[in-house]
Amino acid sequence: MKIFAMTAALLLAANAFAADRVQAGLWETKLSAAPSKPMVTKYCITAADAALMNGDLPTLRKYLQESTAEKSKGRCSVKSVELKANRTVVTTVCGKVQMVSTTTYFGNRYEATNSNGTTLSGKRLGACPAK
Repeated sequence: MKIFAMTAALLLAANAFAADRVQAGLWETKLSAAPSKPMVTKYCITAADAALMNGDLPTLRKYLQESTAEKSKGRCSVKSVELKANRTVVTTVCGKVQMVSTTTYFGNRYEATNSNGTTLSGKRLGACPAK
């Protein structure tokens, strides 16, 4: 479950204005999977990562492939990525398990559903805290 949560959060960390899917800043994500209690996480998206996430399809695909492999320590890979207006569809494989995530973006928040029965929602909280 933790690998899926991490991968889902990474793949679905998105939001934006107009053409942007992601805006740099502090994000809060809530992952819900029955019967478990929702898991809430906070993380920062850098301006550099936001630029890659907002790129064209080849740029986004490369970013997701590399970051998913890194975050999952090679246990998961991105099989396909589709972009359709304010929606992305990403297929991820972890071992023998395949998950399809469909995310729709609404300004400073997003909503996603996954083929494994989980839902994910996220919202931008503001700027990342100073280090």
